[in-house]
Amino acid sequence: MEFIAFVIAMAVGFQARKSYTLIRERTLLYLSTCFILIGAGLLVESLADLTVLLNRFHRGFLFLSGVGYTIDFFAQALAYCILIFAYLKQTRAWSSQLTAAIPILFFEHNAFSELILVFLLAYIAAQTAINYSVSKTTNSLLVFGAFASLAIAHVLFLFFTIEPIFFPLAHIAQLFGFLLLLQMLLRVNKAQ
Repeated sequence: MEFIAFVIAMAVGFQARKSYTLIRERTLLYLSTCFILIGAGLLVESLADLTVLLNRFHRGFLFLSGVGYTIDFFAQALAYCILIFAYLKQTRAWSSQLTAAIPILFFEHNAFSELILVFLLAYIAAQTAINYSVSKTTNSLLVFGAFASLAIAHVLFLFFTIEPIFFPLAHIAQLFGFLLLLQMLLRVNKAQ
């Protein structure tokens, strides 16, 4: 599922870049950068997990899973911070709302790291909900649905630390969010 999410994230990044070259809206450049970062993180984590799996969970390779998750977490956190920066810059309130980053190493799925991503995505989802309430367009609804789905995915990843059944559900919600963003970008590119 991580590899499929990587492919979709890269497609979103590519379509956002294509949209940016057509209409020169800076938010699309940020979106492209973010999803390329997210895709790269997912690729590293999926390759690390595949290496562990192919080596039959040998003790000498288990650390790779943690390294892969750490890289994926930081790629996602950076990507979502870039999106928040883009929204704050767009609303011209960025100087009063920026907060300090917490330099902590997150080595495996844990509640604290997922909670950080949930809060970042909740903020982005709230901003996209406000955008949808103003514009009432299908594209803004797709963007809101995508980030709401990604926020739900990370809530499910948070619950995974308690119960394993939430892990596949989290991946499904994440894939759904990526697909919604891809659909919106394909609509934008088709209109151009």
